Amino acid sequence: MQRLKDKYKDYFKIGAEVNSWTIKSHADLITTHFNSITCENEMKPISLAPEEGRFTFERADEIYDFAVKNDLGVRGHTFVWHNQTPDWIFNVKDREELLERLKNYIAVVGGRYRDKVYCWDAVNEAIEDKTDLVLRQSKWLEKLGEHYMDDVFRIAKEVLPEKEFFYNDYNETNPVKRKKIYDTVKGMLDRGVPVDGIGMQMHINIYGPSIDELKSALELYASLNLRIHVTEMDVSMFEFNDHTRLDNPPAELIEKQAQVYADYFKVFREYKDHIDCVTLWGVADDMTWLDNFPVPRRKNWPLLFDVNHNPKEAFYRILEF
Repeated sequence: MQRLKDKYKDYFKIGAEVNSWTIKSHADLITTHFNSITCENEMKPISLAPEEGRFTFERADEIYDFAVKNDLGVRGHTFVWHNQTPDWIFNVKDREELLERLKNYIAVVGGRYRDKVYCWDAVNEAIEDKTDLVLRQSKWLEKLGEHYMDDVFRIAKEVLPEKEFFYNDYNETNPVKRKKIYDTVKGMLDRGVPVDGIGMQMHINIYGPSIDELKSALELYASLNLRIHVTEMDVSMFEFNDHTRLDNPPAELIEKQAQVYADYFKVFREYKDHIDCVTLWGVADDMTWLDNFPVPRRKNWPLLFDVNHNPKEAFYRILEF
């Protein structure tokens, strides 16, 4: 069997999202096919610093040590997010105190994982996509103001000058949201903010977005002359508002999924001068966040390996070039 990371060595890194369980249960698949990993939750602030003055590094350390042992690069995920951030961080008297807390956090966490973490998602999902507002309402916005991402990226680059820092978001091919992302990041660049790249999460499904939408988004982001990472890709068997439940995916859906993967990876290869990494949000279908989102306790099969860790048709299709 061909190894994904070998087939794509002249194109981009091939990554997988992992957690403290899958580095054991899926170790063979991870070390065989991938050369980059991203922690699912273990490097998010709530996991690393649940209380003021107390860091809980055990699970992140375990994953980091796995990466070191197996010579895997690590995408750091994430410093600033409206979600999974402990309340104590925001218990400050003014914005300067919050920025100092953020700087200390980045210094401790970024310094601890400095060797193998080759980039960080400095800010995750800050753009609004349910209203006409540009920025999502969050405590970061409330406490630091509309240019808070400027502060985050500048602090991160000051503390870890050799690392690349990304803005990461979902629904990144949607025409309205991609313009908001583009305009926001361009504004930051125009203000001299050190943004290195855009992370396109790429949580898609077998019905869309279309290849034209993908290409339009890639063209727009590439025009900023930044690096692009596909950071969280999976291909759901269901449209977002479809609450259907299936015992097993029928053959026609497996084929449709395989074709979507093939079409998307073909485009990724065409943009290899801009794309440095493509990460799947999971390793195999037996453990995927989509089993509980957006429909709780509904089985989904969004990845390249099935529930028994065998390669699916999508796996073989993205190797056909």
